Amino acid sequence: MSSNPAFERTCADNLAAEASWANKGGSAMYNYPAKSLDIQARLMTLGLNHNHLMLMGAFITAYGLFETTLERALWTLSERSIEGVRPFTETMNTEAQFKMLGAGSSKLSDKSNAVLRVAAHAAEDLNEYRNSLVHGYILSFGPDSVPSFMKNPHWHGATGRKKAVGDAYINEPIQDLVLIAAWNLFALVREVERVFSDPNAQQAIEGMKDDVARAKSYAGEARHLRSLMNHEKY
Repeated sequence: MSSNPAFERTCADNLAAEASWANKGGSAMYNYPAKSLDIQARLMTLGLNHNHLMLMGAFITAYGLFETTLERALWTLSERSIEGVRPFTETMNTEAQFKMLGAGSSKLSDKSNAVLRVAAHAAEDLNEYRNSLVHGYILSFGPDSVPSFMKNPHWHGATGRKKAVGDAYINEPIQDLVLIAAWNLFALVREVERVFSDPNAQQAIEGMKDDVARAKSYAGEARHLRSLMNHEKY
C-alpha cells in the first residue's frame, strides 16, 4: 500500500499532542486532544481525508441553516401566527414542507412562485442525499480510495424495506456541488421568511432564479450519481 502523507501527519500530530499534554501535567486527566486526533486518524484509514471531513461538516451546517430557516419561511407563507401555540410545521414531514414551499403564495408574483417550485424539487433531491450521507452505511475500500455512503441497502437477505436505497458520493466535485446547493436554498428561504415585511424580498427571490436552478441541477446530480455513471453520456 502506498504511503499516505496526510495520515502520517495526523499520527505525528497525535504523538505531539500526547507529549504536550504530559508535559503540562495532564497525565492524570483524560487526554481528549490526542483521542480526537486518534479518531481522525482512524477515519482517514477509511479514506476520509481532512478535506472530506471539512466539506461534510460545512454541508451539514449549511443544510441545517436551510432546514431551520425553511420552517420560518413556511410560517410566513401561511400567514399564521405561531405565538403561544405549537407551530404547525412541527407535525409536518420534510416532503410536506417542501410541497408547501413549492406551492408558494397567491400574494407572490408568478416569477417568485416559479422559483419556489424549482427550489422544492431541489430540496427533495438534496434531502435524499443528506439522508444517505448521515444515515447510510459507509462503503470503504481503504485509505487510498474515496468511500461512499448507502442508506437502506437490501443486505443480509432483507426484503420489504419501505424506503428506497440511496447513495451519497463524496468524490470531487460532489461535495462542492451539494454545499453550493444547500447554501443557495438557505439564501432563498431567508428571503421568503421576510417576503411580506421587506419590500425588496420578492425582487430578491425573482433574482435567485439561476442560483435555485443551479441548486436543483447540483442536487439532482448528487442524488442520482449512480444511475448517471451508468449512462454512456455522463
